[in-house]
Amino acid sequence: MSIIDFDHAIREVLASSGQVSFKRRYRLDVVNYSWVKDYVRDRKTREEIGELGKKITEAQKSLIDKDELQAMFVAGVEQMRLNFLELLKTNLSRAQRHESGVIVAFHEYGNISTELPLMALSLASSEEIADVIASLPDGVKRDKVGKDVEVFRDKIAKLNEIIEKELSPPDRWIYNDMGNPFPFPSGCRWSKFVEGWKKVLARFDGKVDIEGCALATEDEFAAFHMLELDRVPKLTPLRTPWER
Repeated sequence: MSIIDFDHAIREVLASSGQVSFKRRYRLDVVNYSWVKDYVRDRKTREEIGELGKKITEAQKSLIDKDELQAMFVAGVEQMRLNFLELLKTNLSRAQRHESGVIVAFHEYGNISTELPLMALSLASSEEIADVIASLPDGVKRDKVGKDVEVFRDKIAKLNEIIEKELSPPDRWIYNDMGNPFPFPSGCRWSKFVEGWKKVLARFDGKVDIEGCALATEDEFAAFHMLELDRVPKLTPLRTPWER
């Protein structure tokens, strides 16, 4: 059974002037809707994983702690100074070998990206640079960011374990010819069913099931509200629900 079959079935419902039966194609319980609780739980779990992912990104983009920033700056300047001295030695060696003049050697063979920052740094004292850094927001230490990210990743791992061990029965998935399930959400019958139900619901007046029939049982109404299908916007013109 392919995913295309589901989409074709939905089109049949929306294009037909009579009732079309295709619930069996999903191979889901459409009497008691026993899978809906797990589907809702799965959806909320994945949403929580998404939020944790955002928190990881936010943590990693936190302002750098200004004390650590100063240490990074000082180390960077020191490395720049060492690079400059090495470059100066190379240029003067060229002049010494009569390959260029002493005065022009630096400008001919020098690295302008190294020269200018060093000249700019010479215009400010170390105390003034420290004052500039001190005026910045405190920021977050790398150790704190690392620990926060580790906590978030641990939570994500536990939530993924719940999805894998508790919310993934074999009959939930659509399998390919190799016997492997298609990836979520396209390979999930729950997702495909709810997606199809929403498409049909948008075109019918009132509360209907996935085949366009007016809801009749308590289990149908319970599933309808648990899936928050009352929030689906309607697309006119609306069809009249089929009679069973």
